[in-house]
Amino acid sequence: MHAIFRHLLTPLSRLHRQVRLRTKLTIPLLCILLISSGMIGWTFYTQAKKAMISQMESRLDSETDKTTEKISLLKFTFASDDQAYQKRLQYELQQQESNLSQEGLILQQYLVKNGAFHPIEKVTKGAIEIPQDIAIRMEAERFGVIHVPVDGHIHTLAFTHSPEENYIYVIDVLQESYLGPLHEITKIIVVTILASLVLSLLLCLLVVKGITAPFQTLIMAMQQVSSGDLTHRSLLQNEGPEIRGISNSFNHMIEQMCEIIAEIQLMIEELNKGGIAIRQTADEAGDRSSMLSLRLDTVNQGVEQTAASTDGASASFQHIKQSMDGLFARIFSVIEAGKKMQTVTHNGQDRIDDLNTMINRFSHTYAQVDTRMTELRRQTESIGDVVHLIQNVAKQTKLLALNASIEAARAGEYGRGFAVVASEVAKLANESENATLEITRLMDAVQEQTYAISSETSQASEQLQQSLQKLSDAASAFLELRQAVDQTTGELHIANEGLSDITEGLHTVDMALDAFVAISQETKSSTEEMLVASREQLTSIEKSRQLATELLSLSERLQEISDRFRVA
Repeated sequence: MHAIFRHLLTPLSRLHRQVRLRTKLTIPLLCILLISSGMIGWTFYTQAKKAMISQMESRLDSETDKTTEKISLLKFTFASDDQAYQKRLQYELQQQESNLSQEGLILQQYLVKNGAFHPIEKVTKGAIEIPQDIAIRMEAERFGVIHVPVDGHIHTLAFTHSPEENYIYVIDVLQESYLGPLHEITKIIVVTILASLVLSLLLCLLVVKGITAPFQTLIMAMQQVSSGDLTHRSLLQNEGPEIRGISNSFNHMIEQMCEIIAEIQLMIEELNKGGIAIRQTADEAGDRSSMLSLRLDTVNQGVEQTAASTDGASASFQHIKQSMDGLFARIFSVIEAGKKMQTVTHNGQDRIDDLNTMINRFSHTYAQVDTRMTELRRQTESIGDVVHLIQNVAKQTKLLALNASIEAARAGEYGRGFAVVASEVAKLANESENATLEITRLMDAVQEQTYAISSETSQASEQLQQSLQKLSDAASAFLELRQAVDQTTGELHIANEGLSDITEGLHTVDMALDAFVAISQETKSSTEEMLVASREQLTSIEKSRQLATELLSLSERLQEISDRFRVA
């Protein structure tokens, strides 16, 4: 941010250096006068404009009130004659317009009804288009004064409500018509301000010239001093206290410069002597530092070789250590995997035991089902025998019914009732025979399903036995695997303990190597610092030699400069 402001102020700083003092004093004074005059004129204009607008608003508000009172009076007077009322109203409005026009006001009169402006017949001339929202606003507010821009001109609208006619009476006055005198006064004020600025400019030039003339005299005196003439003095004792103080300070400065130049001439001789002595001492110290630098360079080379060998050994050991760390990590992963495998084998053994128990339960259940199916098959066979017996009984019953029918037929009229009974018995025997046939068919189907279920349960029981045998074999194999995993895990734990001892040993060796490397690095750093210090010392000695040479040259230059000044 500071850089941005400095960049923006650079042109102003350059302009400030180039502009003369007379201009710097004149322009700000003129600006102050111009701004103050403009502010005074603008304040007068705005306050006068507000006062005139406020006065006109009160005047128009009073005119609208008078008009509504006249409308009320005329409405009461000509209540039965509307035509006379309209003529009298037009006359009063024309008379009002004439009175206001004599005062230089440009006005129009309107009636607002149903949200729109309506010109008044024979009164409103040259009506303008006023926005409809203004009419709606007037009907809502009912009375007041507003200022509305229409076609680039400001119109002052004073309005009030007439209760007799139930409309809004509006007087429209162009604002420029009653602000004309203010504009004329404003022009006079502007001319007056310009004239005062011209007079102020002349006065400023005279004042600035009186201020800058002594400074021009001082500048000429300073130019003579800058050329080497210290015998000249400033004579401004007749000026004001400020200029007189500057003149006295200038004369005192010249006297001080004379004393300083005299002291400089004495110091030049001392500088010549000191420069020669410093150059001789620097030459002797440079020879000694060169020998020390050569010896330190030899020591530094030996230390660098030792440090390089140590770094190589440390790097090899770090590579071995990284390999061992990778091996330890892999062994640790194997141990973790063995632990997980051990957990998995224990869980697998438990699940195999649960599965073995479940299969034994299934085998026992299938054996019970097979036994019950055999019993069911035996009972169905017994039911078949009973059904066969019923069939035989039904056949015998049919024969008995047939014989009874024959005997009833022989008996004639006396055996008719017995024939009916024999016929019913024959029907019952036929139904029994049909029922036994249906039962036989169902029993055959039941026996077939029973045989099928019994066969399937037998096969399932055999398969369960085979599965049980295979599960037993798998449990034995899994038990062997579990024992092998437990043994492997134990051996890995033993190996891990041995590797921990190896790790501790490697850590000890690593610490020793680090300490050795640190010592070699510190030794190397110390020798390098000594070598750098010796080289810096050589550089400092060389600089001292150069400084002595420059000091001698400077003393010669000062002698030349001091010879240029003329001291009283």
